[in-house]
Parts: sequence; structure tokens; C-alpha cells
Amino acid sequence: MMRGVVDRQRCSANLERLCQGLHDYAHANPSSVPEDPTGTAARLSESLYLAHSTSDRKFSRICASGYLVSASRLAQSRGKPVAPRCAEALMGTGESVFFYVSPFRYPHTACGLLFAGTLELERKNDGVATPFDSGGLLRIFARPDPAESPQEFLWRHEMPIPEHRRCLRLSMGLLFQKAEDYVEGLKPHRPGPIGLTSPGDERRWTHEVRIPDRVLLRSKHLQAVFAPLERAAHDPATQELFRWCAEKGVDHFTLDAPRGGEFEALQKRCLDYIRKLY
Repeated sequence: MMRGVVDRQRCSANLERLCQGLHDYAHANPSSVPEDPTGTAARLSESLYLAHSTSDRKFSRICASGYLVSASRLAQSRGKPVAPRCAEALMGTGESVFFYVSPFRYPHTACGLLFAGTLELERKNDGVATPFDSGGLLRIFARPDPAESPQEFLWRHEMPIPEHRRCLRLSMGLLFQKAEDYVEGLKPHRPGPIGLTSPGDERRWTHEVRIPDRVLLRSKHLQAVFAPLERAAHDPATQELFRWCAEKGVDHFTLDAPRGGEFEALQKRCLDYIRKLY
């Protein structure tokens, strides 16, 4: 498949199969969970932002360049190939920029960006989604059939964007005690039909969106920016982005966290921000 070209027919078929699988699973495993009685799952699944978090050091480069870039593009700019043993190379996702449809989930990060879901609509012809973190298929999650390759498992679960949010709505409404539990990072009441098991954290059931090559930072889709206070105070590239955000009315926040607690502070502030959608 050529870069930037998505087999939407295959992805749409996957979406229909996954949605039907959720309905069948819920009917075969009755419990006290009703199907989205308050409509919260429908509302949240449509309004949740696309979250991308990164290290403090890499954030400065993103601010300076004005783009989120894939591992392949970054390696090419440095005149080097993608490291052959990294997750992106092994999974064939090295040409992707990664997002979670949730608060920030990836640990060991200190800075974050939230984009509106309208980015999915703009990139619907070249982006895909999965109902789990693709990198976790290699070293974190246990697949139901170990004989199936991680790449094949990923291929069977890729869905088109923004249509994948229908699957997200069903997951939030059928698997969780409350739809908000998905956002809060609480375990689902029902494990679900996909069959990924522990070891693994909330990334096992968090929707991931992958957009190829690069994503413009200063765009109409940028919703919020989070950066450590020290970086916002001393890094010119971060300061310039914050000035742009102030001019454009984009929310931007500084985080004051002790060393070693950067991700916890980032995730908490992001979660507080997203809770306004409830």
C-alpha cells in the first residue's frame, strides 16, 4: 500500500464487524450495565479530543518546526533509517503520527497537545484508528491467538476515521459501568470481545488514531497545549507557540511538577480539562 492511501473498504468492513461483535458480546454476556441510558457515550464519543504527548526535549523541536512528524520523516530528515527494532518499524507504523482519543495515556512524557476531532474529518482519506494502542501488541498486551502475528491482528482491527467513533460509542456504552469511566482510565465492567488481556494498562482499550507523515501544529484544530513551567519560561520555541495560542484563543497551560512526576501532572491537568465535556 502506498503511503497516505487507506483501504477504506477494508477498514469499513472491519468497523462493521467490530460493532456487530460488541452487540453480540453484550447480549451473550448480560450484566447490570445498560446501553448508554443517559446518552453520555454518544456525546463523549463524538466530542473527545485527539491527544498527543511527548517528552520535554522533543516538544521544543515540535514547536520550532510547526509539525508533528512520523518516525520515518524524522529519521529521513536526519539521514538515518528508523531503528529496525523499534515498535513502529516492527509494526509497519513508522510513517504515522499517533494520537489517543482520550486524555494522555503514554507514560514518560511531560508535554501534550489536544486537537479537535475535526482533524479526523480533514484527514479521513489517509488516517486510520484502532480500538487499542498498536505498539502494545508487541510487548504489552497478550493477544487471544499467539500464533497470529501482531501485524495481522492490527490489520484486522483498523477502522476508518472519523467513523471509528461509532465503535468507540458502543464500547463506552456497552463495556463500561459509566461512559465517563473510559475517559477516567477505569477498567471496563466487561472485558470486551477483542480478547487482549493483561499484562497491559488502559491503552489496551483506548482508541488510537494514526495520521500519516505529519500534522500541522498551528491549525484550526489545535485545542489546548500543556507544557512544564520551566520550558514555557525559558524555551523560545515554546514561548512563541504560547504567544500564538494567546492570539488565536487556543487554551494553553503550564505545569509545575516535581522531577519524576511530570506525566502524572500532565495527565491530571488534561483530565481536568476534558471533564468539562461530561
